[in-house]
Amino acid sequence: MAKHMTLNTGQASVLFPWRAFLEDGGLFPVMRSSPDTLEYNMQLCLCRLSDPDLKAARGELVGMQLLLEDVLLSSNHMIMEDPSRQQATLDKHSQADLSRVPGFRSPFQSSPKASRLLRGPCNAVMSLAFLRSFLVLWKQLEVLKEHWGRLKLPGQDSDSVSFHKQFSELYGTDILYPSMKAIARRMGKEDEFEGIIISSRSILPPKGASEIEIKTEQLQKLLENLEIHLIQEVLRKVNREIALVVSEKSKEQGALPTDLWKHHVMKENFSVSRPQIVEKFKQRLMENYQDGGLEITFRKDHLEACLLSLGCDVMARERSNFESYSMCYEHVLEHARQKLCQKEQELDTIQRSSDPLDDNAGQVAELSHTMIMEITALRAQLTDLEQENLNLNKQIRKEVQEEYEDLVRALFATCVHIKEKLDENQINLTQKVCELIGEVRTEGIDNLKGLKTKWGSARPDEGMKENPAKEQLQALEQESSSLAALVCKVRSLGHWRLAVQQARLQGQLNRAEKEALQSKKECLSVQLMAEQEVVLFRQQLLALRQALARAQAKNTRMHEQQENQAQLLRELQHRATQEARHWQQMDLMKTSSMEKLLEDVEQKEQHLQLLTEASERASRLGQLQQKRSQRELQQMRSRLAQERSVKLDAFQRVQELQSQLNDAERSSVQMSSPGGLIPWAQYSLRSAPTSSRHSQQHLLKTNLMSSKITRRIQRPDTVPIKHKKRSDNVFLPSVAENAQHSAFQIRTAPSIIP
Repeated sequence: MAKHMTLNTGQASVLFPWRAFLEDGGLFPVMRSSPDTLEYNMQLCLCRLSDPDLKAARGELVGMQLLLEDVLLSSNHMIMEDPSRQQATLDKHSQADLSRVPGFRSPFQSSPKASRLLRGPCNAVMSLAFLRSFLVLWKQLEVLKEHWGRLKLPGQDSDSVSFHKQFSELYGTDILYPSMKAIARRMGKEDEFEGIIISSRSILPPKGASEIEIKTEQLQKLLENLEIHLIQEVLRKVNREIALVVSEKSKEQGALPTDLWKHHVMKENFSVSRPQIVEKFKQRLMENYQDGGLEITFRKDHLEACLLSLGCDVMARERSNFESYSMCYEHVLEHARQKLCQKEQELDTIQRSSDPLDDNAGQVAELSHTMIMEITALRAQLTDLEQENLNLNKQIRKEVQEEYEDLVRALFATCVHIKEKLDENQINLTQKVCELIGEVRTEGIDNLKGLKTKWGSARPDEGMKENPAKEQLQALEQESSSLAALVCKVRSLGHWRLAVQQARLQGQLNRAEKEALQSKKECLSVQLMAEQEVVLFRQQLLALRQALARAQAKNTRMHEQQENQAQLLRELQHRATQEARHWQQMDLMKTSSMEKLLEDVEQKEQHLQLLTEASERASRLGQLQQKRSQRELQQMRSRLAQERSVKLDAFQRVQELQSQLNDAERSSVQMSSPGGLIPWAQYSLRSAPTSSRHSQQHLLKTNLMSSKITRRIQRPDTVPIKHKKRSDNVFLPSVAENAQHSAFQIRTAPSIIP
């Protein structure tokens, strides 16, 4: 991936001076510049990934970069093919030569091979356009793969593992293998490709094939499959319509319904109208212009209006063409349908005049069987011819190989012979040279000896001492040369033996292969004979089955006739017996119905008696309940009256006690207090009876109200007893509390007296 540019380096300021100036502070350098968030955003995209996922993402990005570099390298000849076209698409004044800028490095300049393609702006733009086309091709391939998978495996979840497995198998067999095989055949590596597939058991692209070729071949194969699918869908639709027409025709009606063939009348010969679009556009455009001599100027709104009218005219022309062509095709279909109807009517007449349907069905079955047999025979012949072609190719290759083997052997033999001669010549030359050197040396030594003896020498025996060692060295060299010659002969003999053994083994291998081919041919012939016998046996079996079916059909017909006659007799007997039984059943039903009616009357009378008894019981119970409720009411009233009388007695007793208490207090106060306190005591004694009277009146009123409320609340037996108890419990405690309070007052009253 390309490295992120920063303002610290001079690369950003050289490539993008204005943007670098703005990022560095711009027109207001004192203010804080906005930070570049590109790297931060990329980190946000990858922050949720774990370490293995980050490594995988890094690997994917690097793999994508390497793939694009390989695509560029493989398409070098395509990019460099037409430089004039590249120059025409570029503006020389607006494009800058980025390769000459120091420090600039593109994503594809990481490799030296890819950097050669991006030396100029033309090459860079063309390479980027080529990469864009490659990515678009890849995207189209993926979209078509997904659509093809949905067509092949409908009704399944595309995200499931089973769908992915089935899709990979189908795609490998239907698309990937044929496309890779076509690429290998085009490259001349079909045998190598087959061998790789057999050895690796996986479909791999052939060596040397580029990614663009692989993806274009797969895309072409997918498009072919989709076209075949569309053609099959159209054929199914046509067959469905034909079946509908035939089913309409096979109804009981004699004539075909005319609703299927009714269409409005159309012309056979039609001509596509040619609207004068260009002339109208030119006329409208030249209506409002300004002539400046060498230049013609138009207003912007006028030009836009002309272009809008041009688009409307083009769309109207396309619409009229579509309507006219659709009418033409409908007329062609109408004509074809009429012909089909006529042919079907003719076939109906022929079939009605011909033999019955059974014979026709038998003939059709025989014809179909013969056609199937012929097709199978043709397929077998085709496979045999393909096998023979393969065998012939192999045989031709072997013959050529054998011819070349003979030539190679001959060349090897000649080379060995030439090498032997060269070795012999070399040895002879060395021997002759050594002999000549020895002779010259001996002559020189003799001459030197003569000169020494003639002129005299201080060391006359020095040369004589060196001669034996040199002679020994010469003898050893001769022996080594002879040994080298022997070694060369042994080597040549070994090579010859090896070649002879290889020839023998190759001959044995060829014989074994021929025997294997012969055995295969015999096996194939035996298999063909067996298949023919199987076919004959099947035909005989089919004939026997047909005869058996016919006999069984006849037998079933006779059996059905007998069964029908027996069934008729049984039905007659059954009808007679049923009529007799019917009359008997009618008599029995009459008697039983009378008995049932009598029983029902008795049951209804008994039920009526039970109902009357139940109603009497219910009335008695109601009377008893009313009496009980009246008794309870009387008891409650008497109880309330008693309580009221008790309360009144209690109140009277309380008043009497209070009056006694007041009298006692008065007497005690008069005896103990002076005269100034008598009026206050009288006032208190007067106020006390009034307060007691008010309290007594208030208690009486509350008791009367409670008695009235209880009388209102008391209802007939519909009110449950629990409610009565609750009401008693609610009202009685007040009386008890009052009684207790009065008793407490009575008990505590004497304690006040000193």
